[in-house]
Amino acid sequence: MDMNEYLIEHMVSGRLSDLRAAAEQQRLARIGAPSGAYVRVALGRALIRLGTWALGPAHRPLASHTS
Repeated sequence: MDMNEYLIEHMVSGRLSDLRAAAEQQRLARIGAPSGAYVRVALGRALIRLGTWALGPAHRPLASHTS
């Protein structure tokens, strides 16, 4: 039984593409690519600052955060 060299080459090429994509995902995870959690935290802090500012100078001591 003869092996189809074109088919084998196509299968190997697909497998290498999958491995390269997985390696890139692992590399990004290792260097700490920004995640959705970072965006949520930044947005939450910005909203807290905006709320504190909206209270006005007379009511700022009512704000529960210290930063």
